[in-house]
Amino acid sequence: MPGGSDNLSELFTELSLAVDQKSDKVSVILDNLCSKVDKSQIPDEFASDCSSIFSDQLHSLLGWSSSETVTKTADVIASLAKIESTRVALTKPKIAAALLEVLKQNAGLSSDQNYLAMKHASRALGNLCYENNEGRKCVMEHDGLKIILHAIESTINLPDKELCYSLRACVVGLLLNLIMGQTDLYPELIKLGTVELLTKILEAGAEQDETAAIHVLMILSLLAESVNGEPLLTNRLCSVLVKTLGKSTSGELSELCVELIHGQAENNEIRLQLAKCGLCELLIQLMEEHRALVNDDETRNLLKMACDLIIIILNGDDCMRLLYGDGKGKVFLGLTQWLTSTDDDLQITGVLAMGNFARTDNHCAQIVAAGVGKKLISILSKNNTPSGDIRLQHALLSALRNLSIPAQNKPKLIADGIIDVVMPMLNIPTFPVVFKLLGTLRMLVDGQERVACDLGQRKDLLKKLVEWTGTEDHPGVQGEACRLLAWLIKNSRDREVMGRMVAAGAVPCLVGMITAEHTVMQNEALLALCLLSAMRLADAEKSFIQARVGEKINTLVNEMNPPREVFMIVVAMLCQLVNSSELILHLRETGVSKTIGSYASSRENMNDTLDQVASLIALFDPML
Repeated sequence: MPGGSDNLSELFTELSLAVDQKSDKVSVILDNLCSKVDKSQIPDEFASDCSSIFSDQLHSLLGWSSSETVTKTADVIASLAKIESTRVALTKPKIAAALLEVLKQNAGLSSDQNYLAMKHASRALGNLCYENNEGRKCVMEHDGLKIILHAIESTINLPDKELCYSLRACVVGLLLNLIMGQTDLYPELIKLGTVELLTKILEAGAEQDETAAIHVLMILSLLAESVNGEPLLTNRLCSVLVKTLGKSTSGELSELCVELIHGQAENNEIRLQLAKCGLCELLIQLMEEHRALVNDDETRNLLKMACDLIIIILNGDDCMRLLYGDGKGKVFLGLTQWLTSTDDDLQITGVLAMGNFARTDNHCAQIVAAGVGKKLISILSKNNTPSGDIRLQHALLSALRNLSIPAQNKPKLIADGIIDVVMPMLNIPTFPVVFKLLGTLRMLVDGQERVACDLGQRKDLLKKLVEWTGTEDHPGVQGEACRLLAWLIKNSRDREVMGRMVAAGAVPCLVGMITAEHTVMQNEALLALCLLSAMRLADAEKSFIQARVGEKINTLVNEMNPPREVFMIVVAMLCQLVNSSELILHLRETGVSKTIGSYASSRENMNDTLDQVASLIALFDPML
């Protein structure tokens, strides 16, 4: 407003005279000042010109005996401190100290005048601290933190009325502005019991005072960042956060609740408490009720965070069992309904949840018996090409892999058509999806001779598996491809399958697997090669030699110190390989006889094998 600063100057001049004269006009002038400040455009020069008035007259008024005058003065300071230039001019230690004294003297008193004095003193201090480290310093130097925390505590049991709600919001807002960016303060705040204090504020009625609740959650979020993964949420706070989220009508408050919980939910104790408090049931209910309102990036991100939070909680074994409820839990049933949702994020969450629930054999059997496996296969049949949603493909295969583990489920899933549905996915180039595909197939062939024979004779599958065993872009895919080749041999024990394996170039892959990092993979490779050499040695001998099988055996036995059971499979395989004169020559040249002889003679638990090993060595070199 043109001329606004001139009018303010006149008012401040009048105020200065009135203060000096202890005039009754002070109250009226303060009212006029509040009105003018809120409506005026104040230039920077005004702040510097009136700096002495800010320091002297306003400070003097904060010490007057009239509570009404003090309150109005704090209101004027709060309004002036909204403006950066006047905020700087007001940033004086004596102003901060006087305002803190107002806060301290009125905390715990129960009249509306006391509430107003606290409210405006909090507003003034909060505005002085806003993006103003010098203002924060002035407050902290006068024991401001403890005074403010005491003031917050005094607002917990106030009457249910608008003035008290706004007071609580202002005092908590003051704490937020004071500590924003002051990370060195956060550990001290936690030690002073701030988390418990803020929990009480939320319990006092966040639904009536959402502004205070928003400030509380912002403070808690700042403190959560300082604990380096340690839990900040107590059981009590978990409970009140869930209640706050359930009663909130504010999008900002809901988002802050979800964000705070999300950041802490990886802790097992916290997520179990959240599960017990009914968080997942609430999130499912809220997303069902408000799904139609998800129409922009902000609300979509909130929905995704809520979905992710459900899955994080289900990652805990105790949480998963609790929410499964023997197949009758509200969360399990609700997430089952999401499998057919038209919302992609809800559907994917439902699928991921099924994979989480399928972490015990008993659950898996119940889930498949309830027809969930068939639903997952049906969904996958519409998403099994390179153009499908990668997130959904990955989630579906993860769930189906878990469901395929129990022996009783395999025939049911196979009868439901899972093999024909997943086979087109061989052409998907995304390695995380391929990794889950291979794991699913490996579980399905376990103990299923017919399926293993069928898959083991599919040239397209074998070609892909051999190709993937050589990939360096995804070690998981490389390992799973090798393991599936071995499992096809082990579970089919079929001569035709092994012939196809040799022709596809699988032998070098399996030979390379002999020196895998994990003992279980070493064992699987040796067993598969043992079976293959028993049935197809003539076809495979060149592949064995080209793969330098002797050198791999030396590496395994000499350098990797395999357990007795793995060594005995090595011996069993060598007993097959020595039926080939070319392989005998290769094994002799690579010194395998010395390797196995040294291993057997140097270990106490190998005495019963010495004769067998000696007989085998004699086959390598009859002169030994």
